[in-house]
Amino acid sequence: MPGFLAGLARNLVAGLQLLVLRRLWPPRLAVTFDQLAALLALNLLVWAVLDALHADKHSQLALDGLFGWTCYLLLGLLAAGSIARAYSRAADTRALLVPVLAVAPYVLAIFWLAGDLASIGRHPLAATIASVVYLCALSVRVLGAAFGPQRTVPVLIALVLIVSAPWTLDFLNLDTRLWITADTQAEQSEDPGEVEELLYDQPARIAAAVERIPAAPTHPPGVYFVGFAGDGDQAVFRREALYAAQAFGARFDSAQRSVLLINDVQDRNSYPLASVSGLAQTLKLLTSRMNPDEDVLVLFLTSHGSEEGLEVQNGTIPLAQLAPADLRQALDDSGIRWRVVVVSACYAGVFLDELKTDTTAVVTAADAEHSSFGCDPDRELTWFGEAFLKDALPGSDSLEGAFHKAAALIARREEAEHQVHSSPQLFIGPLMRAKLEELKAVQSGRTRPSYTVRR
Repeated sequence: MPGFLAGLARNLVAGLQLLVLRRLWPPRLAVTFDQLAALLALNLLVWAVLDALHADKHSQLALDGLFGWTCYLLLGLLAAGSIARAYSRAADTRALLVPVLAVAPYVLAIFWLAGDLASIGRHPLAATIASVVYLCALSVRVLGAAFGPQRTVPVLIALVLIVSAPWTLDFLNLDTRLWITADTQAEQSEDPGEVEELLYDQPARIAAAVERIPAAPTHPPGVYFVGFAGDGDQAVFRREALYAAQAFGARFDSAQRSVLLINDVQDRNSYPLASVSGLAQTLKLLTSRMNPDEDVLVLFLTSHGSEEGLEVQNGTIPLAQLAPADLRQALDDSGIRWRVVVVSACYAGVFLDELKTDTTAVVTAADAEHSSFGCDPDRELTWFGEAFLKDALPGSDSLEGAFHKAAALIARREEAEHQVHSSPQLFIGPLMRAKLEELKAVQSGRTRPSYTVRR
């Protein structure tokens, strides 16, 4: 046992030296089957710990993830065997596997934790290129530690495998999570027939939700609200859409003229699903209850976001993501002229340019290059939702005033939490600015009801 522990310590020290691209030679490593097994077990332990640190609350250990882990391990074994064979028919594959597994825990931990950095999320392509370049340099050092003097063919094979790895992993997309929530386990066993029936029923549900809205007021402009909660895994988006309906309802008397599209893996019956086609249908049908040339639509969208648009997902139900062009198309097809669009999501600024018109106001929780914060599942509202809907909108005399107050609150909070500024954005078209002034007459003299977050 002392000899085994000494060999393991020697290998881990060698792995740390390889991490910083130090040149090592084969005698520095202890190459035995016992060492190989111990390093493999250590890598699995590191993987499990990192997975647990990034798992949602109340997650449970699910050994199904070992299947994906094992598949990737077999691919790695095949790659190592191919490189060893290219080096020499007599080359020992274990000599290559030991240095690989010795440095792997450090690389895995650094790469996994670096993925949480906001700067990495903002520049995924640059991060991927830098990672591939580093791994190529590391692979050369690992080959030297395994076999000594370099040979051209095995080095080229290693470099090709490293460069092609991101596309291979993306293509396979195997689930390696060891800690998942009970909700996720339930999603994985969903009946395809039930999902098909649910999707088939959506047009009728949307039509029924719109039919419940009273006809347009005799003295326009009236305000109509549509809420869209795109991510069904985290209840914070459902709560935010519900709260937004109350907040704008209190502001513009639109409570009875509201439609909510909600994705929620826990409840798919209370509201129609949030989907791209469902949103388009809702907006078209809404014109039968409102005056599209005079009344104002407030569209509030909340979900995770990316540089491609808004995330739309509800368990295993196949749903398309909401791109800026899709949203603009749905709004234009509806014929609704006056629009206030609020997007509460990371990178929400990607919607700004696409939605700009003279008769539109757009509020986004972040610009096109930054994340917004506060979408943890146990939160009542996101940071933007809390600042804009709860703290700013009720006490402000205008949409613009509410935005600037909320932006200042968010900036101070981000500084206190040492986060990169999300930089919320605002655009108000010149004609819409006059329309919002017109709506002030509707607000004046009316007592605004109180409201709370609904779960």
